[in-house]
Amino acid sequence: MLPVFLLGFVQATSDRSQLVEGVDSLIAPGALPGPVVASKSAFVVLRTGDAPTVSAGPVGAGRAMVAGHGGFFNKDSLLNPSNSRFFINTLSWLGKRPARGLRVGLLGFDGISSAVQGQGASTVNIDRQRLSRSLQEVDVLFMEQNALDGDDTSQRIVVSWIKTGHGLFTAGPAWGWQQLNPAKNLRTDMSANRMLLPYGLGLSGDYADGSPVAQGSDDPLLQTDTALATLRKGGLTPAESARATGAVSRMLSLSPLDDKGLMAEIARLAGTEDGKKWPVGATMPFSRIYGVIKHRTWEAAAPEKVKADPSAVFFPGPVPKGAKRISRTVPIDTKIPDWHGLGLYAAPGEVVEVTIPEIARNKGVGVRIGSHTDTLWEAAEWQRFPEISRRWPLDTSKTKIASPFGGTVFIDVPAGSSLGSISVTVKGAVPAPRYVRGKTTLAEWKRMVAEPGGPWVELEANAIILSVPRSAIANLKDPETLMAYWDETADLCYKLYAAPRRPRAERYCVDRQISNGYMHAGYPIMTWEDVATTFTDVKKLRGNETPWGFYHELGHNFQEPTWTFEGTGEVTNNLFSLYASEKLNGIPHPGGMNLKERNERTRNYLAKGAPYSEWIADPFLALGMYDQIRDAFGWEPFTEVFANYRRLKLQPAEGIAQRDEWMVQISKATGRNLGPFFTAWGVPTSEEARKSIADLPGWMPEGMPQK
Repeated sequence: MLPVFLLGFVQATSDRSQLVEGVDSLIAPGALPGPVVASKSAFVVLRTGDAPTVSAGPVGAGRAMVAGHGGFFNKDSLLNPSNSRFFINTLSWLGKRPARGLRVGLLGFDGISSAVQGQGASTVNIDRQRLSRSLQEVDVLFMEQNALDGDDTSQRIVVSWIKTGHGLFTAGPAWGWQQLNPAKNLRTDMSANRMLLPYGLGLSGDYADGSPVAQGSDDPLLQTDTALATLRKGGLTPAESARATGAVSRMLSLSPLDDKGLMAEIARLAGTEDGKKWPVGATMPFSRIYGVIKHRTWEAAAPEKVKADPSAVFFPGPVPKGAKRISRTVPIDTKIPDWHGLGLYAAPGEVVEVTIPEIARNKGVGVRIGSHTDTLWEAAEWQRFPEISRRWPLDTSKTKIASPFGGTVFIDVPAGSSLGSISVTVKGAVPAPRYVRGKTTLAEWKRMVAEPGGPWVELEANAIILSVPRSAIANLKDPETLMAYWDETADLCYKLYAAPRRPRAERYCVDRQISNGYMHAGYPIMTWEDVATTFTDVKKLRGNETPWGFYHELGHNFQEPTWTFEGTGEVTNNLFSLYASEKLNGIPHPGGMNLKERNERTRNYLAKGAPYSEWIADPFLALGMYDQIRDAFGWEPFTEVFANYRRLKLQPAEGIAQRDEWMVQISKATGRNLGPFFTAWGVPTSEEARKSIADLPGWMPEGMPQK
């Protein structure tokens, strides 16, 4: 007997052909879709790169479709012929007849009413209070992904209604749902997935950047069951293997792990792959799939059942045999949000118990193991296990936790907490060096470093905290001087951007592999481990080779969208790179911003006629424009402008209004008419804005055309 997915192959091909007839490429302006899954009898309708973004399939006698974003059917998107045709095809396929005369129910999706009616169909707003009766009045239902969250009865009613021969459309992005529901589970809490995963359809929490296309949507490597069957046979190219692995991994991240035979088979096949387990790339598909299973197993396991993962020795590192398991009570000031270090480390596979006072239960306080929060599931190659940090809510007075990988233990406090100071006791962790500027003495620091304990260290200044491996402190003799440097760095950043003091410190964290780029901003700011020792070498930090990347990412954490217009996302943050280089390193024009290179870039650009498209594409070219203002007027005008944006609550619309506002504000701060300067640089502004500053004295740097 043929498997179900092969029995349905002919029907899927016919249904797909009907749905994509006349469809080329969809648009969704301003939207970032998420991937979807297709397994069992479901099939892929549209793909974005190597991921399906629309899938569909039978649900009993009915039909359902999931899309990676509801924006495919909004008013602007439907102006695109492919979107419009796909909308018509979807209505007809779900309704099993032409769209004219269909009755379409809406649970959300209010914006599509006119589009539905434009096809000769009618719309009905579904009444949740009389759901069964409302559904009897419609043929097709458009339902938002979260419309029935927490309502199991209504979910069952809708599924039963579909199975009698009706049609359902739902759409993500699921990543958006995850951001709004960080403490909930995409598989068990989102109503769309709860309803449709049993039928092979679901919404994944990843991203699928690009335009969904019909071409290639019949690729068997995009459908979970056929992808798995093909992987078993082997012989795939790395690109094909990656595509198939993605399809299987996405489904396993959402499915119940109740097929013990399949789980055992994947574990066995993972064991047959290249014995060099790290890095794990596309040529090790079952190791990557097994990684998903291991992560899901950890999420569901009781702490006592969690075992140390073999990769923990590789990263984040082993706990030495002589390290003592201790109990420590620490006061936590909940006026300070986010992570509170404890000087403790959870050993891989060992239970740690956290005790909080009764008043703190169910108040959003949590505990985290691991500072390495970047996830690497989508990376082409894993240089460590792709997800090793986890947060648990502290909803009871005693909470037991465990991690297969181990990690630094933090108490995580939500913003706006009113609990005051609370005492938290952590039992079963090992000590780890933690230096707190102004509190830890040099003798205490030396004792911590000499004591066997966790392989990661926390160095805390007032405004910046570093998470680094023990190897990075091997030569650190004077932590006070080091952390004074980091506090000075933060103070300068606050000063330049005229930013109000934040209640918590910024964080940097060193990692074996990060999710994006060489470094990236955020909380924490993430870096690769090749710069670990630089963080702790104050001589190097203040030396002739300015640590541009450290300044660059901190600048990102402080830049504001109101004064960061098109093309300056990697520019306004680098104002701090220049500022810090000048103040901390004594280098006003570091690296590629030395005057010779800066001026040469400027001359070449002006010789081409100052094409703005080139200006917005080259951050160092654009930074040169700001640098010319700095050279002539100093840093004070920038700080004044940043303060004015905040004080005056300036919120210009994107585009020319943002450029106008910046030009006007920086002109007022310098006391000069910079309109001709902006024009010479080819940065478009409005005549009205230029006229508003025309009474100010003119200014143009040497070498610039006098316009």
